[in-house]
Amino acid sequence: MVSIRYENIGVAYGDFIVVENFDLEIPHGTITTLLGPSGCGKTTVLRALAGFVEPFEGNVFIGDNNVTLLPPQKRNTAMIFQNYALWPHLTIFKNVEYGLKLRESDELAALKSPWYSRFLWFTKPYYFFLGKTHSRALKYLQEAKEEFYSKNNGKLKGLKWYTFIGFRWIRAISNAINHYLREKKEEVDPKWAYRRKKVLEALRLVHLEDQAFKNPTQLSGGQQQRIALSRSLVVEPDVLLCDEPLSNLDAKLRKELRTEIRSIIKSLGMTTVYVTHDQTEALAISDRIAVFNIGHIEQYGTPTEVFTDPKTLFVGQFIGISSTLTGKVITSDTVELDGGEMVKLQVKANIPDGEKVSLVIRPENVSLTTKSESPIEIEINTIEYLGTEVKMTGKLKDDTILLLDVVEQAEKYAQMKVGTKLTAYIKPAEIFVFVGTDRVY
Repeated sequence: MVSIRYENIGVAYGDFIVVENFDLEIPHGTITTLLGPSGCGKTTVLRALAGFVEPFEGNVFIGDNNVTLLPPQKRNTAMIFQNYALWPHLTIFKNVEYGLKLRESDELAALKSPWYSRFLWFTKPYYFFLGKTHSRALKYLQEAKEEFYSKNNGKLKGLKWYTFIGFRWIRAISNAINHYLREKKEEVDPKWAYRRKKVLEALRLVHLEDQAFKNPTQLSGGQQQRIALSRSLVVEPDVLLCDEPLSNLDAKLRKELRTEIRSIIKSLGMTTVYVTHDQTEALAISDRIAVFNIGHIEQYGTPTEVFTDPKTLFVGQFIGISSTLTGKVITSDTVELDGGEMVKLQVKANIPDGEKVSLVIRPENVSLTTKSESPIEIEINTIEYLGTEVKMTGKLKDDTILLLDVVEQAEKYAQMKVGTKLTAYIKPAEIFVFVGTDRVY
C-alpha cells in the first residue's frame, strides 16, 4: 500500500489555469473521492496523478517516488474510465489479459517459455474461424426455425432433423477441441498459464469468470464496468484511479455497483482515488472526501465530517439537499429573514447585530408536526408522494423556497393542495449559520 501526495501543483490548458498551488495528501489504503461540480478541476487533478497531463509547477508523489515527470506506463497505476474503454473485437479474457502482456511483472518475467511454444501461434486461425463458424451456424439455424415456424404454424414439419443434430455435434466437437488446445497451451507455455490464472482470479472477483470468452458487446453496461474494474485490478497497481466510472449506468445499478466496488477495493487494501460529481455516491463509497470548487479544496475529511460539519457555505449547499435562507441578525440568537420572518438559532459565537447571514437547513430538520422555537409560515409550492414520505417545497414571503421531508402522517399531507398555508417548525440546533462563506455555527 502507498500514499499519494500533491505538493503545490499547478495545471493549465494553454493560457487557462485549472488548478494552482494545490496540496493534498491521501493516506495509503483509503478510498478518497474528489467531489465537485463539473469544471471544478477534479478530473484534471486525477489526470495529473495518472500522468496524462503535466503540471507546470509542483510535484506529485506516489509513496516516496516523485512521479511528476514519469510517463503513465511507468507509474504502476490503473484507471477505470467513464466509458469502459473495452476492446470490442477482443473477448473478455483478452481484454483483461491485455494489461498483463504490456506490463510484465517480475514474477512473469522470471518464467521462461520453451522455444516450441511459439508454434502455438498457428492455432490462432483455428480460434478465429471457429468463432465465425459458430456465429454463422447459429444465425442460419435461427433463420431456418423462423421460416419453418411461419410456414407450418409453429411446427417443424419439413425441417430436416439432421440440421439440428449436425450443428449440435459441430458445436460439441469444436468446444472439445477448443478446451483441449487451451489446456495444452497451459502445459506448454508457463507465461500463458500464469496470465490465465491471474485473469480468471480477477474475473472471479467480479463474478464474471463464466463470461470470459464472450465479447464485450454481449454484456450489459454493468457487466462491462465490472470487466473494466477487473482489467484494472489484474495488473496489481499501487494506485487505482476511477474517473466517474458509474455515470453511464441507471440509478439502481449504480447503487449495486458502488457497494460491490467498495467491497472489492477494501478487501484488496488498495489506495484508490475516485472522481465523481454525485454526492450520494461519494458519501457511500469513500473513506475520505475532498470537496472541490473552482480549482481548490473547500473541505477535506470523512463523509461524516463533510456532511454534518461543513466548514464553508459551498460545502453546506453542495453536500446533501438543503435550503438556503438569508437575513440579518437581530439579537444574539434571532435572525430576521429577508421576508420578515423570525428564526431562532443556537449559536456559540457572538455575531454582531445587523450582520448578514446565510442559514443552510436540511429538509429532514423541518417538521410540520413537532413544534420548535422557530415556527415559520409557508405556502405549499409542490408535493411529491413517495410512499413512506412526502417531499414538499414551501414558499416564504419573499418567494424563497424551503424544502421539507414529511415522514409522519405522510398520506395526510400528500392529499393537501398546492397553495395551502401551513406552519413549519425548524430545529434551531440543526441550522448551519454562515457569515459570508465561513461557518460560524
